[in-house]
Amino acid sequence: MSYQGLKSSRIFFLLASIVFISIASFALADYTPDPTVPRADIPEGYQWSRTDLYPDTAAWEAELEALSEDIPKLKRFRGRLSESSETLLQAQSEVYALVTRFSKLRTYSALLFDTDMGQSEYRQMSGKVSLLGPLFGESTSWMQPELLSIDPEIIKGWMAQNEDLRQFEYEFSEMWRQQTHTLSASEERILALAGNVRGLPGEVSETLLSVDMKFDTVVNEQGETIPVTLSGWSALRSSEVYNVRAQATEVFFGGLRKYENTFANLLDGVVKSHILTKDARGYESCLEASLSPDNISPDAYRMLIDTVRSSLPRTMHKYIALRKKVLAVDGPMTFPNLNNAMLEGVDSEYSYDEGREVIATALKPLGKEYVSLLTEGMDPANGWIDVYPNANKRSGAYSNGSLAADVHPYVLHNFDNSLDAVSTTAHEFGHALHSVYSSRNQPAQYRGYTTFLAEIASTCNEALLTNYLLEEADDVDTKLMLLNQRMESIRQTIFRQTLFSEFELRFHEHAEAGNPLTADFLNGLYAELVTDYYGPGFELGADDECEWIFIPHFYYNFYVFTYATGLTSGLAIADLIEEDGSKAANRYIENMLSAGSSAPPLDILRKAGVDLETPAPILAAMDMFEKTVDEFDKIWTKKYGRK
Repeated sequence: MSYQGLKSSRIFFLLASIVFISIASFALADYTPDPTVPRADIPEGYQWSRTDLYPDTAAWEAELEALSEDIPKLKRFRGRLSESSETLLQAQSEVYALVTRFSKLRTYSALLFDTDMGQSEYRQMSGKVSLLGPLFGESTSWMQPELLSIDPEIIKGWMAQNEDLRQFEYEFSEMWRQQTHTLSASEERILALAGNVRGLPGEVSETLLSVDMKFDTVVNEQGETIPVTLSGWSALRSSEVYNVRAQATEVFFGGLRKYENTFANLLDGVVKSHILTKDARGYESCLEASLSPDNISPDAYRMLIDTVRSSLPRTMHKYIALRKKVLAVDGPMTFPNLNNAMLEGVDSEYSYDEGREVIATALKPLGKEYVSLLTEGMDPANGWIDVYPNANKRSGAYSNGSLAADVHPYVLHNFDNSLDAVSTTAHEFGHALHSVYSSRNQPAQYRGYTTFLAEIASTCNEALLTNYLLEEADDVDTKLMLLNQRMESIRQTIFRQTLFSEFELRFHEHAEAGNPLTADFLNGLYAELVTDYYGPGFELGADDECEWIFIPHFYYNFYVFTYATGLTSGLAIADLIEEDGSKAANRYIENMLSAGSSAPPLDILRKAGVDLETPAPILAAMDMFEKTVDEFDKIWTKKYGRK
C-alpha cells in the first residue's frame, strides 16, 4: 500500500509494513486445517490477539475519530519550518507520532478484515481507516517542498547544534537526493488525495479472488468432492495424487480464464497509476520511479534478469529434465507435475506446534536472544500469529511489523501441516524479528526497512531451516525430500520471481509505450516467459498462461524483484553464518536487522557481508541450485536404479 504525497519515503516504510502464557505443544496435534471452515471454528488459542491494540471496537472507533481530528493539525506548522531547529523537530516528531497511531488503527482493522473478508462490517472498518491515508498525505504534502526551500546549510547547522534533530540527518540527505522528483506543495497535495483511488485495483483483485469468485469442485485424495479455493489451491497443486493435481489445475486456471478481461483491466489501471507517478515526478521509467526512493539503480534489476536468464540451461532446464526423469513423465513436463514432491509418501507432516519447535532449534546459530524472541513470537498464546486457514481468510501469509516498537508484530498464516508451511513460518518470523530489531535500535523515522531489504531476513531463516533438516536427515528418502524442498524454494523464490520481475517490467514497458494491457497481450507474454524459463521440456496447458491473474504482487509496484534478490542474499548470509558462526550472525543482526532504513540499503547489506552491486551472489545461488540438482540426481539414481 502506498500513500503518495507523504513528506518522505521514511513515512512510507512505516505505513507500509510492506506476552506470555504457553500452550502445551500437544494441544492441537490432531487438528486438521481446513480452508472451508467458518472463522468461528478456528481454535481461539491459535488466533492473533487484537485486544493487544484496543480493548474493543468502540475504543478503535473513538481513536479513529480522534486521529481524524489530530492529523489536520499538522498544517499549523506550514510556513514555519524555517523558524528554528525546535520548530522543525517538533513538526517531525508529531508526524511520526501520528504515523504510529495511524498504523495501530490500520493494523486492528486488518486483523479483523483479513481473517474474514466476507464480513461487511470489517470491510467498512477497513474503508474508514483507509480514508486517513489521503488525509495524512494532504496534511503533510506541503512539508517536503517547504523543507527543500530552506537552504540545506541552515538545516545542517541546526543538526550540528541539536542532537535530537540530528537523528533525521539521513532522512534529510535522502530528501535532497530526490529533490528533482519532488513537486510543489499543491501538486503533492493532489497526488496525496488520489491515494485511495490508486490502490483500488489491488483491493478489487483481492476481493474477487478471495471472496466473490467461486471455482468448481474437484475430487480429493479421499474421494470427497470439495470446492477449489484460493487459500486451498497450494495444497491441491502439490497433492501426491496426480488426478487431484490435474483436476485442480484445470479448475483453477480455467476459473481464472473466465475473468481474464476483468483482471487485465485492473492491472492496466494500476500500471496507469504508476505511469502517472513517473510522468508527474519526472522519472524516465516506472521502474526508476519505483526503485529510486530506495536508491537502487534499474541496472541492478536488469542484472538480476540477465544473470538468471544466462544460467537457465544449466539450472532450470536441467531441473525440469530431472523432474521428468524422477516422475517418469512420458512427453513434456506440465504444470500438474511441477509443484508436487518428487518422492511420494516421504513429505513429513507437522502440527504447528511441532513445526515451531523445529524452527527454534534450526535457528540456534542466530544466537540465544534471537531464538528467545522467535520462541515468544511463534507461541500462539502470545497473540502474534493467526495460524490456520478459514473461509474468506486472506490467502498466503504476511508479517506486519509496523507496531513492533509499541506492541509486537502480527503474522498472518494459513498453516496446513506441511513442510512448506513450516518453512513459511520461519520465513514470516524472519520478517517479524527484522521489525523487532529495527524498532528496538532505530528512532521512529528509520524503524521500517526498505522493500529491497525486506525479503532477506525471511529467506535467510528458510535457508538455515533447510540446512538443519538436511544435517539431521537419517535416511536417503528424507534427504532427497529435503533436497527437493531446497530446489523448490530456489525455483519458487529466485527463478519464478525473476520470471515475474521480467513479466512486470515488460508489461510496464508495453504500457509506457502507449499500449493498453489486454488479456491477450498479458497471456501471450506470460506464456512466452514460462516457455523461456522452463525450457523445451515443459509445455503449458490450455489455461496455464492465466497464472499471472492470481499473483497479488503485480499490484505492489515492482516488489517481486525483492524476493529474488532477497533469497540470493539470504542464502549468502546463511552460508556466512554456517562458515563463521556467531561472528557472522552478530554482524548480520547488528548491521542489517538492527539498521532499519537508516542508510542506503545496498550499504546496509554490504556491511552484513553481501554485495549485490555485482552478479557474484546471484551466480553463487545459481551454482548452489545446479549442485543440488546434481546431488539429488546422483542419490536418487543410486537408490532407485533408473538412468
